[in-house]
Amino acid sequence: MNKINFINWRLVLILLFLISLIFIILVKIISVQVKDGSFLQSEGEKRQITFNKTLPTRGGIYDRNSFPLAITVKNYDLYALKGFSENQFVKLSNTIEIESYTNRSFSKKTLLVKDLTLAEVNAIKKLSINNIEIESRQSRHYPLGQQISPLIGFYGKDGALEGLEKSYDHILSGMSGKQKLYRNAKQEVISKPIVIKKTIHGQNIALTIDATIQFYAYKHLVEAVKNNKAKAGTAIILDNSKGEVLAMVSYPSYNPNNPARKVQKNRALVDSYELGSVMKPIVFSGILENNLLQADEIIETPQRIKIGKKVISDTKNHEKLSIKEIIAHSSQVGASKLAISLGYDELKRTYLNFGFTKPISLNFPSSAFGFMNFSDDIPQHSLASLGYGYGIKVSPYQLSTAYSVFANDGILKDFKLLLSDEISSKRIISDQTANQTIDALKEVIKIGTGKKAYIKGYEVAGKTGTAHKIRNGDYADDLYQASFIGITPLSKNSLTIFVSIDEPGLNAYSGGTIAAPLFKVIAEDVLNYLGYIGNE
Repeated sequence: MNKINFINWRLVLILLFLISLIFIILVKIISVQVKDGSFLQSEGEKRQITFNKTLPTRGGIYDRNSFPLAITVKNYDLYALKGFSENQFVKLSNTIEIESYTNRSFSKKTLLVKDLTLAEVNAIKKLSINNIEIESRQSRHYPLGQQISPLIGFYGKDGALEGLEKSYDHILSGMSGKQKLYRNAKQEVISKPIVIKKTIHGQNIALTIDATIQFYAYKHLVEAVKNNKAKAGTAIILDNSKGEVLAMVSYPSYNPNNPARKVQKNRALVDSYELGSVMKPIVFSGILENNLLQADEIIETPQRIKIGKKVISDTKNHEKLSIKEIIAHSSQVGASKLAISLGYDELKRTYLNFGFTKPISLNFPSSAFGFMNFSDDIPQHSLASLGYGYGIKVSPYQLSTAYSVFANDGILKDFKLLLSDEISSKRIISDQTANQTIDALKEVIKIGTGKKAYIKGYEVAGKTGTAHKIRNGDYADDLYQASFIGITPLSKNSLTIFVSIDEPGLNAYSGGTIAAPLFKVIAEDVLNYLGYIGNE
């Protein structure tokens, strides 16, 4: 019994000890909360965790020689934080120009100075002033401005909205990062930022464009448009052997550096036109490729013929022309006969082989594919019209790449705008057909409609185009598109140059009168710049 009583007393003592221990702990907790609560609260308020989004630097766009076409510029802004004092202001004002401290409230984060120079940023940092913060932001700058904006596009507050900026936004943009920061009650950073998510900066891209060639093309195009009181103009320059675009110009243009910019389209890529007689050599090549006629074969070409209900006429009566001379003199009658001889199915196949009405290889927003009358029961007069460039719409770029086939011995290339891209190619006509077409195009310059495209010291092969434009659903007698496309020098390293003047406002309106001289001045400057030596 005594033993049992002893055990019970031991249990009672243990229980009393535990109760006492719990009581002591509770008292301590209450003491901390009561006595130290205010201290801990104040210390907690002094130390805050914030998270910052770290923006990536947008990649640059450069020409083939590393000249910047679109670059990201860092801008720095100075802010005053809560508690910014007059003494701090005085210290700061001795280093940079700043508005008066008087009558200004600094109860919250306040902008002091916008667009600091880098030298000013470094000078401010040396002052070690509390209650200020320097924030960096990015802006996009375009050194060539309106010379290239319809191609490059722009990046603004709403992102990449136009041109190559939009096409390659996924490469240029990068990915944002995230940092954790510890700040005191004054919002000052009190520790080194901790990287939670790494910032991935955008990649640079290099174009095949040559900034100098772009300048020459733009300069002369603008002069031609203004001198002819025209609505618009386009110029394209291709390196045939490399399969690269050297220049692409569209006017009117816009200044991408101006926030109030009025965007203008890239007429070389997003528009398609009935370009008229520049399509005749394509038909000519189809005739040769199908062995229907020989280049020197003579056919009757009266001044006018009637096909169905339509009368087709030339400006003069040639009576008889070889099919090569049909190209040289740009005979509508002759081209109509060639189209009918080729037949609709084969003509359609020829146009499609040259890339017309198909998606282009360039990555550019809203690129035009062109259009052709694909009716199986097409009337004869419509087939005839297809022979001289009516009833089919193509973009200036599509036409330029088509002509490169003649320069590349019958090979059609998918031209590129990015230096890093690969190009594909395929044969669409024989080298013999290509060479014979070049011979016909040389005659255009020597004896035909393209005499004003002649360049001393160089052989030029090219074709004029003069097309009526549509107004209110019908062809207008006073609205024209004047074009010229030429290949020079006639060597392995040749260039294809396309120029077009839209709606010239003077009495002169033909491709031979307006566009051919424009081709000449652009080609002369480019050939000289590239170091070509004439040997004609």
